[in-house]
Amino acid sequence: MKVLHEGKVKRVLSDPNSPNHIILEFTDIVTAGDGEKKETIGGKGKLACETSDILFTFLESKGIKTHFDKRFDENQLRCKKVKIFPVEVVCRNVAAGSFCRRYDIERGEIFSPPIVEFFLKDDKLHDPLITRNAAVVMGLVTHEELAFMENVTRSVNYYLCQLFKQVDLSLIDFKLEFGRTDEGQILVADEISGDTMRLWTLTGESIDKDLFREASGDLIEAYATLVEHLKKATPKEIPIKKERIRVIVMPKQGLKNPPGEVTRKALTRLGFESVNDVRVGKVYDIELSHPITSEILEHLRAMNLKLLSNPVAEEAKVGLLVWE
Repeated sequence: MKVLHEGKVKRVLSDPNSPNHIILEFTDIVTAGDGEKKETIGGKGKLACETSDILFTFLESKGIKTHFDKRFDENQLRCKKVKIFPVEVVCRNVAAGSFCRRYDIERGEIFSPPIVEFFLKDDKLHDPLITRNAAVVMGLVTHEELAFMENVTRSVNYYLCQLFKQVDLSLIDFKLEFGRTDEGQILVADEISGDTMRLWTLTGESIDKDLFREASGDLIEAYATLVEHLKKATPKEIPIKKERIRVIVMPKQGLKNPPGEVTRKALTRLGFESVNDVRVGKVYDIELSHPITSEILEHLRAMNLKLLSNPVAEEAKVGLLVWE
């Protein structure tokens, strides 16, 4: 198999049986501090691969779309070919690591709701924190893509938290990457393992890569314990999380809007002379029974054309909401 890309701890190989798939190979290399600390630990790749296999399979069973297809070998996953977005998404349930150093807050502080952050995926710049506006202005993503990524990340967080809770583990934080297929689908990509998240036991002990970062324990033992815990979980008992989409329908500019004019006149009579114009539209809050996907957004565009709005006189904007 041809090597398409070699990262710090994984390799991307061509799939000899499909041009639409790749083989993601997990190595035994472990890194920390942007690669400043690096070791090869036998068995690490197999355990990280197995963890990703279990968690991707679980998320797919709940309707989260990922690039995962199947486990190809003990340290390889067969995945759909995607173009990775240059923005990483981090979800934080509890303060730890760089977040504590950045804001000088105490480790262990619980966030409600969880905090979602975006980081520029660039090793040379050490993957810096990036604002939404900067990411959009730089042409890395669109506002709609960022909203989609955040919504999916929060759904992933819900399902993972529920799963780990079953086996007495707390999900502290995790990183996700997203990719786009040639057909335009946006999927959760890369890996989900002890390398990309923090997990604590009920007594506050780490069972993730912090053991390597801080030289505070046996990483292989922790990763093996994580796999054994996950095998004892009962994913079918976890309920589906409700999702919401908001559609705002507004009259097109340049067309008369009688309800808006009536409202403007009423505001003027009440003393609000600075109001020059009012446009009155409609808002639809749509509840879904499963996670939001690229296909659902396409269905929503069809809904707009067929029912929710009049394409001749109105324009509709889709907003992704977080169900708290």
